Amino acid sequence: MLRVIAAVLVGLCATLLPGAPALAAPGPTGNGAWAVGPATTSSTLTPRLYFSLEGRPGDVIRDTVRVWNHTAKKMTFQVYPADGYNTPRDGAFALRTAEEAQKGVGLWTKVGEDEISVPAGRALDVPFTVTIPDNATPGEHIGGVVVANKAIERAEQAGGATIGLRRAVGARVYLRVSGTLVPGVRIDGLRVENTEPELPWGGPKGTVIKYTVANVGNVRLTPSIHVKATGLFGRVLRDFPARGLPELLPGQSLDLELPWAGAPPADKVTVVAELSTRGGLQSVARTGYTTLPWQTLVAVSVLALAVLLLVRLRRRLTARRKA
Repeated sequence: MLRVIAAVLVGLCATLLPGAPALAAPGPTGNGAWAVGPATTSSTLTPRLYFSLEGRPGDVIRDTVRVWNHTAKKMTFQVYPADGYNTPRDGAFALRTAEEAQKGVGLWTKVGEDEISVPAGRALDVPFTVTIPDNATPGEHIGGVVVANKAIERAEQAGGATIGLRRAVGARVYLRVSGTLVPGVRIDGLRVENTEPELPWGGPKGTVIKYTVANVGNVRLTPSIHVKATGLFGRVLRDFPARGLPELLPGQSLDLELPWAGAPPADKVTVVAELSTRGGLQSVARTGYTTLPWQTLVAVSVLALAVLLLVRLRRRLTARRKA
């Protein structure tokens, strides 16, 4: 039995994997075989980088996506709207697949044709409409129009089943619904995870600082994070370089890990994470822990016992000499 999975690519080409999301870079995009972008009055792809739409609740917005076939043969495509999101692994922009439930732009958008055939070396324009619901919340709602090849490009064996893989390309749709814009970011779940050391006096095998960055506002943001660890009496243990994060869409979050090599084997540690944006937004989170591995406690106890026995033995020898 042949199971078909469409690996949707919006932007640069990537490896086709089962269940792959639609990764995206803004702009008229393609994979060498076909390209997708906002239409224009000329016969080429528009210089517009993406669809930038604005409206009020209840408005109907119309635009057109252009599909260009760069191959020497006719191609047939599936066309569908999709919601945008950030991938949990690296925060990359992605679009939902046709089989997933759409809740925002992917639900509000209707394409003029859901299947098209484009002659070799030619382009075809597909109109679409976005109907903003009366109860739509203010702010940015982000998705895209996806154009997927109907043909299976290759098949792979996985778990005893044959999986057919298809490619797709999409164009981003940035829709702003009128109303008050409320940007907001937050750090959640800041914690430090240690692995016990191999030696009683050695440092942890591995230390990882983990946290979640969430966009709690209604506009997309590109924050940066700065993490600093201090020890007893405020000594700086590690001042990590500031790290720029991917653009986070409203309502999306990103789980991050920061490896910490050379973490102290025994100390009272405080970790502070500061999140900031160019617009001046800030969020600060703190966590603390005391690290004293049980192996170290055993080693200290054995050493103390040895010292105690040595002192007692010395006292006995001294008493015998005096006698």
